[in-house]
Amino acid sequence: MNESNRHVENLKKITLSLAAGTSESTMDITPQPSSMEFIFGLGPEGMTPFEYRLVDHRIGDEVLIKIKPGDLSETFQHIPRPVWILPQNLDTVYLRAKILTISQPDNREIVKAMAAIAQHGGDGCGGDCGCGCG
Repeated sequence: MNESNRHVENLKKITLSLAAGTSESTMDITPQPSSMEFIFGLGPEGMTPFEYRLVDHRIGDEVLIKIKPGDLSETFQHIPRPVWILPQNLDTVYLRAKILTISQPDNREIVKAMAAIAQHGGDGCGGDCGCGCG
């Protein structure tokens, strides 16, 4: 399959560049975009709100997501995300996710991801164990 024809779908390994900002055009919460990788569609409750925003997008697509700071955990749920220090009294966080790669994970990667989700009861662990899901 042509690399550019791949699109985000269940059980694909997705690598993103993720930046956060205080407006659509200003990614000023993150000094530079962070890279994140996860297997799409493994959540115990189905897709997360974050995953719904990425469905059917392709490599190179950028997706702008507008959310309330208090909704970050619910938006990502089990997906490990970077930890950001948010400005006080911020009403909205803007996330810019750029899809860098989409690939077929091997079975071992799927099992490992499922085990990590199960270990934390399907959601973030609070960040104390070092897994990055906080």
